[in-house]
Amino acid sequence: MFNTRSPTGLRTLLARMLIFARRNIFPACIAVATLTFAAVLVAAPQQKTAKKPVKPPAPAAPAAPFHNAESLAYSGAWLSLSDVLSIQLNANDDRPFNAHPIWHFQARLQTKNPLHYILAVDDRFDSYSAHTDFAGEQFEMHLNEGSKVENHILRIAPSQTPLPAGTTQVQLLHGTRDALGFLYYLRTVNWQQTTEVRSPVFDGRKVYDVRATVVTPRSDLAVAAGKFTATGLSIRPYLNGKELADTKITLWIAQDAARTPVLIELVLPFGSGRVELTQSVAGK
Repeated sequence: MFNTRSPTGLRTLLARMLIFARRNIFPACIAVATLTFAAVLVAAPQQKTAKKPVKPPAPAAPAAPFHNAESLAYSGAWLSLSDVLSIQLNANDDRPFNAHPIWHFQARLQTKNPLHYILAVDDRFDSYSAHTDFAGEQFEMHLNEGSKVENHILRIAPSQTPLPAGTTQVQLLHGTRDALGFLYYLRTVNWQQTTEVRSPVFDGRKVYDVRATVVTPRSDLAVAAGKFTATGLSIRPYLNGKELADTKITLWIAQDAARTPVLIELVLPFGSGRVELTQSVAGK
């Protein structure tokens, strides 16, 4: 066991987390998309074409239950450290992309004291996803982690196309969603009528077959933002037909009109965490 209240113990734990995250990139990235700080430790993606997913894309999503300019704020705890993460999610559909309408999702992730003293993070992730089925069109990672400042702009397309300067193309089957777009796609599903969905998901490096399954149809939850009746989903990533071991992610989606993500609980090989909604501003 590590003493996470001492600087030496916490540094040792974070070093092990860094090694694990680099070897298991999807849990780290999907955790960012679903509101945890593991992704701040992910190494930069390889600049090469990703493999095409084996599974076909999931069916087109129905109309989004959220609206333009929606803003969601979260606070995260990890191991014995409470309120050490600040996460902000924004959804906008106020501009076209490649001459057609898209959703522009954005996640901002920052560490707070005391974690910030050891791991200074101010990262931003941008997802440009199609209105019709939330297929990913561009995924961006803007990383500011102490002395490391990196920007990765990844254009998702099924075939080679001309690119703006500073953009890298990855050739993926149409319908593949990026990790952040996948989180918003889950909100379009009526979980009172559907028990499982599957989707190819791109994390910035690899494509995974991800399954979201209802494990708790209805439960009353209390988080910082208030009390909610929510559905619990188990999020399970597969690579080459094999489920990633020792990873348990449960996402709780409120049974309100916007299907708001209110809580995520994680159990990973390097520890456990909890991220909860603190404030929500509905769009219009």
